[in-house]
Amino acid sequence: MTDTDYSEEKSGKPHPLPQPDLQQQATGGSREAFKAIYDKYWPDLFQAAYKRTRNADDARDLVQELFIALWDNPDRLLQETDLGGYLFVALRNRIFNYFEKQTVRLNYLMAQPFKPVESEDAIFSTIRTREIKACVAAAVAAMPPRMKEIYILSREQQLSIAEIAGLLGIAPQTVKNQLHTALEKIRTHLDSHNLGSFFFLF
Repeated sequence: MTDTDYSEEKSGKPHPLPQPDLQQQATGGSREAFKAIYDKYWPDLFQAAYKRTRNADDARDLVQELFIALWDNPDRLLQETDLGGYLFVALRNRIFNYFEKQTVRLNYLMAQPFKPVESEDAIFSTIRTREIKACVAAAVAAMPPRMKEIYILSREQQLSIAEIAGLLGIAPQTVKNQLHTALEKIRTHLDSHNLGSFFFLF
């Protein structure tokens, strides 16, 4: 694509008023006069910005911001006898700032520590682990209170069968039986969610 593809030239007849009169009217708040100035200088300013940035969107933004700044400070229109020269110098300064910001952004990105993207296997493993934990939690939540208590003391608090029996005042064999039944419930729940092959983790 050539530069002329991005010329964005405005169609229409030249404004009948001389340039100084246009600047004076635009300073007074005339939108028509300001638009005439905008239409006159936009194509060449855009081309200049595009040739340096090689990015149509950025070039358009630079020129647009320049005219917004001019509209916000209309007295500048009366101060400049060579408005075209002023606009191109102002645009050049904005282009310099544009490249300075690009350099700062690039330096920042280069300074950041490299973080490798997780592989699909790692992502799948993380998701699967969450599914298993959720499934086991649901199975434990559905257990009778005493069975749930014994399972939690054994698996989460890492107490021995003897310690659990002493803590709850029940026979060690009762603890073993309750744990066996609890694990069977977990196995059944995992099987119902096609996760039975992970039962060995529990």
